[in-house]
Amino acid sequence: MKSARREIDALWKKYLSSRAIKHRNLLIEHYRPLVHMQAARLSQKLPAQISYDEICSAGYDGLLEAVQAYDPRHKAKFETFCQQRIHGAVMDWLRALDGQSRTVRSFEKLRMQSRDVLDADLGRPPTDEEIARKMDMSYDRYAELSRLSRLGHEVHLSAVQNDDDGHHRGSPGGWDIRDIRAADPAQKVSRQMITDYITRGLNREERLVLILYYTEGLTMAEIGLVLDLSESRVSQIHKDVIARLRRRFKDEAMEMVA
Repeated sequence: MKSARREIDALWKKYLSSRAIKHRNLLIEHYRPLVHMQAARLSQKLPAQISYDEICSAGYDGLLEAVQAYDPRHKAKFETFCQQRIHGAVMDWLRALDGQSRTVRSFEKLRMQSRDVLDADLGRPPTDEEIARKMDMSYDRYAELSRLSRLGHEVHLSAVQNDDDGHHRGSPGGWDIRDIRAADPAQKVSRQMITDYITRGLNREERLVLILYYTEGLTMAEIGLVLDLSESRVSQIHKDVIARLRRRFKDEAMEMVA
């Protein structure tokens, strides 16, 4: 334990003196469990349609900001400082999500009204360009809000990159440049689909126990701290859920054979 503490202290010294991206990334990797624990706590309080993975994505923004902004001279423990930044980043994301959702709903209502008026005036269905003009809106903005409306509601994480000195800058001209070091998005989608399939029918507490244990690598004791349960209770939930899943998949396999 002391050895690990010395290693992280040494890493902090290297990062604070050099601000090197590689040292920053090692710190982020070390403190990843803080994001998982905060996301697990928040996911119990938020609506079911807000997924654990989405909360983690927002939380990582807070972790990155915390590492870059931390100043040990202020005497605050990094863990305390970081938890506040993670929570703040998730709340900012939720506020943006809600604001965007309201914007899309307002757009859809005005679009329907404008379409009805134009349909009556023209005696035919109006084109999208005509509706956009009626709404006093550029066609590009109209097309973007139409796309969001078709998708229901969509979270847009800011297309912001970090340059070598740690400052944020927008990706030039809106171009997306593939990062060969980044995880394949298809793997994330596949993992989410598998997780949803395996955990369907479980309550939120049972689902979190499986995700935190098998996906995030937390121990039973750590999961207990997150969910405010005893370690033995977490172990019992895990045992019961695994037994139920074994029975379920055995029954499904037999139905497929039959």
